[in-house]
Amino acid sequence: MDTNWKKSKLALRILCGWLAALFLIGAALLVCIARPRRLLGGGANGMADLLAGQVSGSVDYQQRMAQLFYSAAIMASGAQDTAGQSLTKAQNIQLRTNARQFLTQELSTAITPSSHEDDLLYYVVRDEQKLASNTSTPLYDEGRIAPPLGYSVALAVHNGQMWGNRALLDAYAAYAAKQAVRPDSGLLQSCVVILAVRDQPLGSSFVYNDWFSVQVLRIALILFFCCAGGALAFGLVCLFQRRRGRAARRWAASLTSRAVLELKLAAWLAALFVVWAVRVLYYSRTLVLACALLLLWPLGWLTAVDLAHNRGGVFRHSLLAKGWRTLRQAAWLVRQGLPWQRRVFLGVAACWLGSGLAGAFTFIMLFMGAATPLLLGALATLCLLLAGLWLLVRWLGDMGRLTQKIAALRAGASAPPLALAPSSPLAGPAADLNALEEGVARAVEERGRADRMKVELITNVSHDLKTPLTSIINYSDLLCAEPLEGAAADYAQVIRQKAERLKAMVQDVFDLSKATSGNLSLAPKAIDLAKLVRQTLADMDEAISASALTFKTALPPEAWVQADGDRLYRVFQNLFTNALQYSLPGSRVYVELVCENGRAAASVKNVARYEMAFDPAEITERFVRGDASRTGEGSGLGLSIAKSFTEACGGSFSVRAEADLFCASVALDLTEKPAESRQEAPPPPEAPAAEAAGAGAL
Repeated sequence: MDTNWKKSKLALRILCGWLAALFLIGAALLVCIARPRRLLGGGANGMADLLAGQVSGSVDYQQRMAQLFYSAAIMASGAQDTAGQSLTKAQNIQLRTNARQFLTQELSTAITPSSHEDDLLYYVVRDEQKLASNTSTPLYDEGRIAPPLGYSVALAVHNGQMWGNRALLDAYAAYAAKQAVRPDSGLLQSCVVILAVRDQPLGSSFVYNDWFSVQVLRIALILFFCCAGGALAFGLVCLFQRRRGRAARRWAASLTSRAVLELKLAAWLAALFVVWAVRVLYYSRTLVLACALLLLWPLGWLTAVDLAHNRGGVFRHSLLAKGWRTLRQAAWLVRQGLPWQRRVFLGVAACWLGSGLAGAFTFIMLFMGAATPLLLGALATLCLLLAGLWLLVRWLGDMGRLTQKIAALRAGASAPPLALAPSSPLAGPAADLNALEEGVARAVEERGRADRMKVELITNVSHDLKTPLTSIINYSDLLCAEPLEGAAADYAQVIRQKAERLKAMVQDVFDLSKATSGNLSLAPKAIDLAKLVRQTLADMDEAISASALTFKTALPPEAWVQADGDRLYRVFQNLFTNALQYSLPGSRVYVELVCENGRAAASVKNVARYEMAFDPAEITERFVRGDASRTGEGSGLGLSIAKSFTEACGGSFSVRAEADLFCASVALDLTEKPAESRQEAPPPPEAPAAEAAGAGAL
C-alpha cells in the first residue's frame, strides 16, 4: 500500500477522534448553557413545538401560561381542596380576588407598546355572564369559541373539558398537581375560560420575549442534535478504526517531535492568552469554558501523546538544549579540535563576543545619558561586527575553493594546485590535498605503466612462444606420418594433441589480454544474432553429433544487433564447447534467444555432470574452472573470453547456477534492420583455434 495513503488513514483517524470530542464538547456546552429542561422543551410535546418554532416550546412560557390559566379557572369557578371538598364562601372570595389581581397584573405586561394591542387575550365567562376580559372582541359567542384573526387558542375550558396546546396542557396539569387547592370541577362545568395568543407577537411582552427565546433555543436544539449525531458518527468511525489508534498516536508523536520545545510552549501560552482575553472582554464563564475546552484539549492531547512516545526527546529537542550542545562542542573544539577549527572558532567568537560586550556597554551609556561613550561604544560594536563578518566571509571563500578542488579531484579533472594564503586556517588542509593529488597521480601513472608492461609482456611472450610451438606441431605431424609401431605411435599422437592445446591456450591468453587492456580491434556492424547462432551451431554440428547430447533451440526469425560478428562468433563457440564438455551425458542443451524491451538476450542452459560448488560471480575469472580437480581438458579461459568479448561489443554477460542447471546469458541492444538485408555469414576461425576455443569454462 502507498505510504501516503497510510499516512492519510492515520490523519483521518486522528481527525475523527478530534471531531468526535469536539462535537461531544459542543453538545455538553449547549446543555450547560441552555439547561436540559429548557433545551428539550420540558417534554416530548414541548420539544416538538420547539423544533417547529412555536412559543409553546418555551418552558418559561409554559409555566407562566399554566399559572395564568390556573388563576383564570379559580376566578371563574372557585376552588376545592385536593379531596374534592368545596371551600367556604369567604375562602372562595379571597382566592378569586387574588386570582383576579394576579391575572390583571401579569397580563398588563403583555400589551404591545407600539400598537396598544394585546399579545395575550383572556376571556372568563360563568353562567353566560362575562366575568373578566382584556379585549372588546368576544372570544366566545353562541356556545362556540372563536378567537379573532391572527390569534390561536392556547388553553381553554368549555363544558368542563380542557383543550388547547398539548405542551401547555401538560404544563398546566403538572402545575395544578402541585397546588393545595384546585378549580372546583363541579362549577367549572358552567364556566368558559379562554387564553388566546397572537401568532406573531409584536411587542416587548413576555410572550414576545418567550417567542424570541424559542427561536434561539430552536437553533440550539438543532445544533445539539447535530453535535450529538456527529459525536456518535465519528465515535463509531474511531471504534471501527481502533486498531489504528496506536499507529495514529505514534504518527502524531513523530510530527510533534519535529517542533522544538519553545514552539510548543508558545502554542500553550497563545491558547491561555486567548482564554484570558475572552474572560476580560466578555465576562462570561460559559464562553471562557467553551474557549478553554476548544483550544486546550487538542494541545493537551498532543502534549500527552508527545510525552508518552518521545519522552526525554521532548526536552532535548529545544533551542536551549541545542545552544548548550553547541557550547559544549565549541569547548571541545577549543580543547581538542584541529588547528584550523580552533582558529576559525576563536576568531569568530572573539569578534562576536567583543561586539556583544560593546553593545551592552552602549546600552548602559544610553540610559546614563553619556553621549561620548555612547558613540564610542556603538562604533566599537559596529567595527567588531564587521570584522567578524569579514573573517567569516574570507574563511567561507577558502572553504569553497577547497571543496571545489575536492570535487574536481573526484571527477578526475585536472586542476592547478590550490594556493591559499599562509595566514588562512585552511592553508594546511590545502597543502595536504595538493600532496594527496600528487600521490594519486603518481599511483595512477605507475599502475598504467604496470598494465602496459603486463600487456607487452604477454604479447611478447605469446609471440615468442608461437615460433617453437609451430616447430613442435610441424615435427609432431611429421612424426605421426612415419610408420611407427606400438607405444611410439601413441606417444606421437599425444605430443601433437598437447601441442595443439598449448597453441590454443597461448592464443586465448593473447586475445584475453588485448580485450581486458582495451586494445582489441573491433569492426562493429548490424548483424543478425539469430542467424549467427544458427551458423555457429551448423559449424559445430560434427562435434554435436558425436556427443551424447541433444540441442534444443528456440530462435526468432531474426534479431539485429550492432556488434563485431567475429567476436560474437567466438563467444557462442565457447559457450557451445563449454556445454559439450561439461554437460551430463544423455541430457539436453537449450539454446534460446528472446527479444524484449529493446534487448536481445541469448541463453545456453545445460545440466552439469558434476556438482557445481562454485560462486557464479567468480567462474568468469581467468583460469577459474568449476571442476576443482582440473582433470578435464579445459583451461579456465572460455567464459572469461566470452565475457570480455561480449562487453567489448557493448553487451552484458552473466552466468547463474540453480542446483545442477548451468545457464550463461548474452544480452545486447537491438538495432534497426539495415536497408540491405543481406548478411554474410561470419567466417569461422582456423580449425585449431576453433577446436580449443571452448576449452574449459566451468
